[in-house]
Amino acid sequence: LLVLLILIHYRKCISMNESIPTDGVYMSDSNTNVKDAPAFHENPYCKALNNAKDIQFDHADVEGNAQNGPVVRLSFASLFDALGACLKDESSVLLLYSLVHGNCDFQEYVLVRTDLDTLLMPILEMLYNASRKTSNQIYMLLIILLILSQDSTFNASVHKLVLPSVPWYQERLMHQTSLGSLMVVVLIRTIKYNLSKLRDVYLHTNCLAILANMGPHAHRLSAYASQRLVSLFDMLSRKYAKLAELKNDKALKVMSDQMEADIISDDTSTELHIYTDFLRIVLEIINAILTYALPRNPEVVYAIL
Repeated sequence: LLVLLILIHYRKCISMNESIPTDGVYMSDSNTNVKDAPAFHENPYCKALNNAKDIQFDHADVEGNAQNGPVVRLSFASLFDALGACLKDESSVLLLYSLVHGNCDFQEYVLVRTDLDTLLMPILEMLYNASRKTSNQIYMLLIILLILSQDSTFNASVHKLVLPSVPWYQERLMHQTSLGSLMVVVLIRTIKYNLSKLRDVYLHTNCLAILANMGPHAHRLSAYASQRLVSLFDMLSRKYAKLAELKNDKALKVMSDQMEADIISDDTSTELHIYTDFLRIVLEIINAILTYALPRNPEVVYAIL
């Protein structure tokens, strides 16, 4: 697996004296000047993985798609089950990310599976134990969930899949809760952990983006998940109010060192702006549930009231 990951992620930079091919070039950053941006040779292993087809896929369809060169064929069912069994290993998470991000056929296969808990439960358990993970590991897990949550079928499916129990969740007994409700609880827990420990803005935004994608499709959100969502808004609004009060406090301007006061004021303004964005997204999530899924979510209404 490690050798495979090195092969598919390795990029050889094109030297200055080489001519840059018209296609198959990966530009590192679209914001940089094209002339200054480094160019990379096409990676055949990455291309092979991204074009891999399910072994149950019709041969005639594969041949009709005019693929360049032979197509790698493998069992998506076996791969799905193997990944579900091995996701506690970081290298397996990276392979899943590579497949979901690069291979459209595998992503579609995952989205139509009815047993999404095979992949999602190990991911949610790792997020639940975020304190034992690095920010990079957490980020990778969230990106996988973010990619999947962009699909409306996925969002509908997770809310309808009921879990008999969640043995690794310690704070509360989780009996007959939906996978969607568990996702909401674990994501909000990750947000609160991030705010207190990691303080990574992008990680936080990814969590909220997943919740925003799920919002309009929420179906019978549990009482606990609804309460956690409202408590997240309460926590963010308290922090926002505290920062706003600090910014308006004139005592900052009466400090002996005016430069130090300016630095503190700038820091407060930046943090206030960040919390304003966070609060806006949480309000959008609640609004989406109330607008598109109100009859199906009485617990959310009760929690808000």
